[in-house]
Amino acid sequence: MTGSADPDPARPSRWDRLSTGLKMWIILSVGLLPLGIVAVISSAENARANREKAQVEAQALLSIHVQRFTVALARNAYGLRLARDAIVEARDPAALCRRTLDRLSRPPSTPGRFAIYGEGQTQLCVSQGFAPPEAPPATGTAAQGEILPGGEMLEIFLYDSTGAVDGVAEYRRDVLARLIDNPARQGDFALELVQEDRVMPLRARASYGGGGEVSADFSFAGGGYALRVRAAAPPMSLAEILAILSPILMWLWASVVGWILVQRLLLSPLGRIQQVIAAYRPGDSGLDLPDLRTPAQEIGALGQAFDQVTKTVARHEAELEAAVARQSRLVREVHHRVKNNLQVVASLLNLHSRGAPSEEVAAAYASIQRRVDALAVVHRNHFAELEENRGVALKPLISELAANLRATAPNAASAMQIRLDVAPVHATQDVAVSIAFLITEIVEFGMLCGSTLISVMLEAEEPGGARLTVEIGTLAAVAGCDEALADRFDRIVTGLARQLRSTLDRDAEAGRYSVRIVIVDGAALL
Repeated sequence: MTGSADPDPARPSRWDRLSTGLKMWIILSVGLLPLGIVAVISSAENARANREKAQVEAQALLSIHVQRFTVALARNAYGLRLARDAIVEARDPAALCRRTLDRLSRPPSTPGRFAIYGEGQTQLCVSQGFAPPEAPPATGTAAQGEILPGGEMLEIFLYDSTGAVDGVAEYRRDVLARLIDNPARQGDFALELVQEDRVMPLRARASYGGGGEVSADFSFAGGGYALRVRAAAPPMSLAEILAILSPILMWLWASVVGWILVQRLLLSPLGRIQQVIAAYRPGDSGLDLPDLRTPAQEIGALGQAFDQVTKTVARHEAELEAAVARQSRLVREVHHRVKNNLQVVASLLNLHSRGAPSEEVAAAYASIQRRVDALAVVHRNHFAELEENRGVALKPLISELAANLRATAPNAASAMQIRLDVAPVHATQDVAVSIAFLITEIVEFGMLCGSTLISVMLEAEEPGGARLTVEIGTLAAVAGCDEALADRFDRIVTGLARQLRSTLDRDAEAGRYSVRIVIVDGAALL
């Protein structure tokens, strides 16, 4: 089962990609946010306490008006019930009825229209022009109220213990309004009788601003209707609004001020120092530090420290360059002396060859001289390339080597020709030495075996490689060569190919020897 690939740990996260200034602002905001939340909650709690206080005041106001309302209506209900009993037993019911209605129409009673019932739902007494409605069934309460449609009349039905109707009272809205708000209470509040969707306004509010309101209800007659008070909720004052907003404003202000301070006093100077450091290049004398006007002394000290580091690095680079120059001069001197010594040895071998007592001795001296010349050619070409440090150029090396080989050829090979086709490539000194010895061995073997044309080809292949090919003709006379010479030749060229870390490809019939060599890129050595 193949699991999901792990995210690249080197890839920066979204937080890492944010600028330092934005990170600081986020950190400051998050750090100050709890303080702001606590302050906002405290301010909101204060506003809630004010609203609860207004609710308590509305409830107290309602209690006062409920008391007035219940006392007034209870007085009338008590008078109606007493009148009912008196009329039933009176000798002159009509006179008693008139007196009762007259007394109920004057203070301290509440004026209205009334009807008194006897046994069997017979009307004993009724106000003039009043046609009482049919009483609703009793619900177990002594009185039931009903607000008539339009909210201008309130009818009260009184029942005895058996559920029979004792009386009916009808009150106008304006009468109830004067009764319930007498004496008038100071304040901006409204009073209403409420029964389901029917409302009888008893007092209106002076104004209906946007501050909201609080209300309180008190139910009568088993919840048949209720008296409601609606008072203006205390609006939020400017001080309370500022108390709620101040923590948020302080949070934002502290975050912005903190970010500005960090940006101006820390990040901006650091950014200017970073630009100067990024523009610094090896070889510059030092840092051109900007004028940092910041109270943070550590920023200036940091810039001075970078300046001291760059000066120290520049001084060390100058010392290293001087050491490299001395080392280059020393290496050139060594190569020069080695080349001169090899040339002295080659000259001595040439003198001894000329004074040799026999041809065999002269040939031996000449063979040794050719190898010394090959090594001297390598040192001379390597000495010439030291100025550019690109390695040893193989084209001039092979050309010079071919000229020396022809100059030192024996009389029997005086007509021999060496044809060159060499690409302009470079190699290390070790590779150049092995190539010089390999070409010398193959060309000398051709000389001694009667070859008249020798071809040396060097072709560049894929990057970093080249192929060296030497052809010494058909070697028809190889069969006449010394067997010991041929055996020694095979061992030597095989060993040289091994030093080149390659394999020598032979074609005996064509007299072709080929080997792959490693070359260097001159630009990579600069």
